Amino acid sequence: MPSFEFEKLYTNKTIYGIDEAGLGPLAGPIVVASCYIQNQSLSDELLENINDSKKLTKKKREYLFEIITNTSNIEYSIAIIENNSIDEIGLANAWKHGIINSVKDKFPNVCLIDGIKKFAIPNCISISIVKGDQKSFSIASASIIAKVTRDRLMQKVHDEFPEYGFDKHVGYGTKQHIETLMRLGPCKYHRLSYAPVKLAASNLEEAFN
Repeated sequence: MPSFEFEKLYTNKTIYGIDEAGLGPLAGPIVVASCYIQNQSLSDELLENINDSKKLTKKKREYLFEIITNTSNIEYSIAIIENNSIDEIGLANAWKHGIINSVKDKFPNVCLIDGIKKFAIPNCISISIVKGDQKSFSIASASIIAKVTRDRLMQKVHDEFPEYGFDKHVGYGTKQHIETLMRLGPCKYHRLSYAPVKLAASNLEEAFN
């Protein structure tokens, strides 16, 4: 379960936990969230329930999202990197841009970043933590914010293109998504630089030639 173990290593510092949602999908944006728990004093409800967003039900994530984003001693920020930007600059750079943008104008002293990849944020101590969303309250809170935000965005995508089933797979390359992609071709929210999407677009082009 998450704790303040890493945050307590840096007393009297502004510490942001950072996590993302959406690196792997074939469609939709990457959403990066940063979260600063100002005095590490949370309600028992949050302390007992905040966890890696992947370990929570959708209902639980939504519930905790509302509490986190309305708790006075928690500051947060969200950066959204759209699919066309991912195609243009590449996944790794999109991830980096998201991290930088999520703490832009926040002036953190320390950033705790979920994941194995090391990334230095200018003018602060940057620490990458493997499975950080299971170890740090700040990162776990950010993971919930990122996941819920992205899921809500993908619901809007589904409303526009219901035939793809984005409300179920939220852009990930499930069997149903791949089959629909191959049949219909990509929509404007697909990542055209991704191999399955490229193939679907190529097949569709050949069918009309």
